[in-house]
Amino acid sequence: MTVYVDDMRLVATVGPVVDGVWSHLLSDLPGEPGRRELLAFAADLGLEARWIQNAGTHTEHFDVTEPTRQRALALGAVPIRYGRAVAAITRAKREITGP
Repeated sequence: MTVYVDDMRLVATVGPVVDGVWSHLLSDLPGEPGRRELLAFAADLGLEARWIQNAGTHTEHFDVTEPTRQRALALGAVPIRYGRAVAAITRAKREITGP
């Protein structure tokens, strides 16, 4: 059971007021166990469950700004590289549960 945070750091504006550098927070567990783990960790960060992206899919995650990314790391999230590392987690989750 591990929650990861990648290093994407994409500059983006969300809505009219949230400017930031964004990354992804995700679990390596497939299905409902992964969702529960991710939601619990996100709640510890002060993220609302309704902010989850791609809910119920292998790519389920939260978008997080850099300050939240740093807090996630301080709480024990494992840092990973955006791209191949994230793709490997997604692929492994898909292989366990199917398409």
